Amino acid sequence: MRKSTTHLKDVSRFLSTPVDSGKSSVIPTTCRRNSHLSALLNAFPLEKQQQRLIPNNRRSTLIRTMSTSTATIENSPTALPPVTASLKRNVITPTTTTTAASRLQGSLSLFNLSDTVVLADLDHAIQIRNADKAWSLFITLASKQDDTIPFNMCCSLYSLLDFCKRLAGGAKQATKLRQRQLDQLLDYVQQNNSSLLFLSSIQEIPISSHKQLLRAIRVEDQREAWHLFYRLHKASVTIDKLPRNTCIKLMVFMMKDRTLDKNQLKSRLQLIALHGAGTSEFDSRYMSAADVLRIANICHGYEISETFAHTLIDEFVVGIFKKKQSIRADALDELIWRILVNQDISKAHQVLDTVQAKYADKVDVNEMVFVNLMNAYRRQKNYHESLKLFEKLLEEKNTRPTIKSFNAVLQIFAVQGSADRASYIFETMNHLGVIPDISSYTELIRANAHNLKTCIYYYNKMRQNELKPNVYTYSALIEASSRRNDIKSVLEWFQTMLDENVQPNQVVISCILKSLSKQHSEYPNMPEAVIQIAHQAAMAGIKTDAALYTILLKMQAESIGIEGALKIHRDMLAQSVEPNAYTYTILINACGKFRMPETAEKIFDLMKNSVRHQPNTVTYTVLMDAWSIADRRDKVEGLISEFLKECKSDKSGRLWLDTRIRERLKSSCC
Repeated sequence: MRKSTTHLKDVSRFLSTPVDSGKSSVIPTTCRRNSHLSALLNAFPLEKQQQRLIPNNRRSTLIRTMSTSTATIENSPTALPPVTASLKRNVITPTTTTTAASRLQGSLSLFNLSDTVVLADLDHAIQIRNADKAWSLFITLASKQDDTIPFNMCCSLYSLLDFCKRLAGGAKQATKLRQRQLDQLLDYVQQNNSSLLFLSSIQEIPISSHKQLLRAIRVEDQREAWHLFYRLHKASVTIDKLPRNTCIKLMVFMMKDRTLDKNQLKSRLQLIALHGAGTSEFDSRYMSAADVLRIANICHGYEISETFAHTLIDEFVVGIFKKKQSIRADALDELIWRILVNQDISKAHQVLDTVQAKYADKVDVNEMVFVNLMNAYRRQKNYHESLKLFEKLLEEKNTRPTIKSFNAVLQIFAVQGSADRASYIFETMNHLGVIPDISSYTELIRANAHNLKTCIYYYNKMRQNELKPNVYTYSALIEASSRRNDIKSVLEWFQTMLDENVQPNQVVISCILKSLSKQHSEYPNMPEAVIQIAHQAAMAGIKTDAALYTILLKMQAESIGIEGALKIHRDMLAQSVEPNAYTYTILINACGKFRMPETAEKIFDLMKNSVRHQPNTVTYTVLMDAWSIADRRDKVEGLISEFLKECKSDKSGRLWLDTRIRERLKSSCC
C-alpha cells in the first residue's frame, strides 16, 4: 500500500511539469506514398463504363423521377460530377446506374461496400429500429435486379418508417422525408405486383408512453405532457421507472406553465419528483425526491439567469451535510453534473472546492465528479486545469483512481500528441494494478500518431491481452497512417478492419476521405474517387454525417469552385444532415478565396444568431482572411476587437488565442 501511495505522488509531480503544447510535426511526403498512390489512382477509371439503358416505360414512377432530376443536374452549367447525384439516399436507382456510376476498381475496390450487403443486414437494421440505415440498405438491395426483397420485410420496413414519421411530431422536414420514403416503398411493392395485400398487412408499431411524453415536451404541448405523465403515474405498477433526466425535463417544462396556480404546480412537481427519486437502470446515483425537485429548480434557474441559478446552487451545497451520510456523495455528483450540462464549468469547480474545503470530513466525493470535470475542461482545451483535477483526485484519501480517471488523462495526452506522458500514465496503471481496456489502448495509439511503429506495438499488445480492437481503434490507426501521408497503410488497416468483421462507421470513412482528399491537388480524379467512396458507404448503410459532407464540400470548393461547395451544402440540407460550425467555416473560407467577402460575412452573421453553430476561433480567422484579400483593414480590425470581447465572456471553449490571431494582434498594434 505504501509503495502504491509513493507511486501516486510521483505521478502527481510528473503532471505538475509544464504541459506539452500538442503540436506534432507531420512527416513529409515519401516516395513510397507517391508510388503507391499513383498506382492506386491509375487503377481508378476516369471514364465511366457504358450504361445499359432501361426503357422508360419499364421503370417505376420513382425511377423515372430520379432519371429526370439527375439529367437536370448533369446538364446544368455548374454541374458536379454525375456521381454526386447518386449520393442522395432517398432514391432507388436501377442496377446499371449503380454499378456504372459508383463501382470502384483496383486498389479502391475494397470500398465497394455495397457488394456485401445482404437481406440479413436489412432485417437486423429493422429489428434494432435504425430507420436511416434500413432505408439505405433497402435502396441498395432494391437496385440489384437479382434480388427481390421479401414481402414481409417490406411490411416491416413500412411499419418502421411510419413509426419514425409519427415519432417526429412537429418536425416538418423529417415528416416529409419519411412520407417520401413511404411513398417510394409503396411504389416498389406495386412494381413487384404485391400491392393488393400490402397495406392491410402493415402492423403499426405503437409509440411507448415515454416516447410520447418526450415528444410532447419537444413540441411544447404542456397539456398533453401532463396528461401522458399522469396516465403513466396511474399505471406505475405495470411500467418501468422513468429516467430521472426525463422527469427533470418535465418538471422544468411544468414550471413554464402560466395557467397553473402555486398549489397545482407544487403538487405536480412533487408527484414527478417521486418518479425521479431513488435509482434505476438509467440512473446509478441515489437521489431523494426533495433533491430531484431542487435540481429541477436549478435547471429552471439557469433559464432565468445565471445569478439566480448560483443562489440555488449555494443553498443546495449548504444543505448537503444535513443529508444522510450514504446519499451525500451522489447528491454532490448529480449537482455538479447538472451544472456542467449548463456549461457553467467555473461554478462546478467552485462547488467542488467549497465541499473539499468546508465539508471534507462530512462529504465523500465520487470519482465521476473529477472525471466529468476533467472531460469538461478538456473539451474547452483547458488541459492544465484538467490535469490539476487529476492531481487532486490522487490526493483524495477515500477515492482511488480507476480506469475511468486514467482514460480521461490519456485522452488529454492523445489530443496533445504527448506520447511520453501517455506512456508514463500507462506504466503507472500497470504498477497500480489498473487493467487497461480498449479505450486505454486506443488513446495510446492516438497519442503516438506520429510514430506508426509504436501504434502497431500497442495494437499488438491489445490483441495479446485478448482485447478486440473496435471501430475507434481502427480509426485511430487509419488517422496515424494518414498523418504520415501513407495511403498504403490507410488501405491496409481498412482491409484488416473488414477482415476482423468490424463494421466501419462514419468516423472511419471520414478519416479515409480526409487522407485521400489531401492528395487532390496532385491527382485530378481524386475528388470523384472520394465522392464515390462516400456513395458506397451510404449504400452500405453508413450514416452520411456533417463531417463527411464537409470533406466533400471542401474538395468541391477547391476543385470546382464556390458553386460546387454550395451544391454539396444543399445536398446536406435535402438529406436532413445538419451542418456544423466547421461546415460553415469552410463555406466562409471558400467565399473569401473567391473574393466574395460580403457573402462570407452573411454566413458569419447567421452563425452568430444561431444557438448551436456559433463561430469559433477558426471561423473568425478565415473571415479576417476574406476581408484581408479584399484589402479591407477596417473590417479586419473590427473583427479582432469583436473576437477579444467575445473571448473574455466565452465559457464553451470555442474561442481561443492561436498563433494566427496573435500575429494579427501584433500587426494591428504596429
